[in-house]
Amino acid sequence: MKTAKLLLWSVVAYAIVLVLVRGIFPSSSSPTISLAGIPLIVIAVIIARNLSGRSTKPSTIQTITAPRGPMEDPLRFLSGQIRVAASSSDSYFDDLVRARLRELLITKVALETGEQKEAIRQALSNPKDGRRLLRNEALYSALYGHAPRLGSDRTQLISDAVDMIGAWKS
Repeated sequence: MKTAKLLLWSVVAYAIVLVLVRGIFPSSSSPTISLAGIPLIVIAVIIARNLSGRSTKPSTIQTITAPRGPMEDPLRFLSGQIRVAASSSDSYFDDLVRARLRELLITKVALETGEQKEAIRQALSNPKDGRRLLRNEALYSALYGHAPRLGSDRTQLISDAVDMIGAWKS
């Protein structure tokens, strides 16, 4: 686009110079080679210099950096969340940690049974249907029962729930 603008302005300047020179010289004289050739050579040199200047500039290399922050090391982030869950409030433990474990279970059941996730979520929210679907009282009570008190009981519940979700088969 810059070259096109440069070419346009060069043509305008050439036309102005041509009109001025033709106005100064008598109309009976024929245009000389210098009147037609030199401006065209100058325009060609300007355009060539413009294009060569852009083609020899190295392009900037943009490096993609890994995202910084809590998700930089997923294992460390997950370990930190489990440590926080061991000493957090009941609402944090229920709303974040157990909700994520429930979503893992819903995904696993959906993959195993071929049912829709929403139908499985509805069935698991009902204690009678959820226990019948899972056929594992310990898993159901770990994810939908009362939260244990602070400390190692919560960490053990998380560990047991992950193991039971991994071992669950339809």
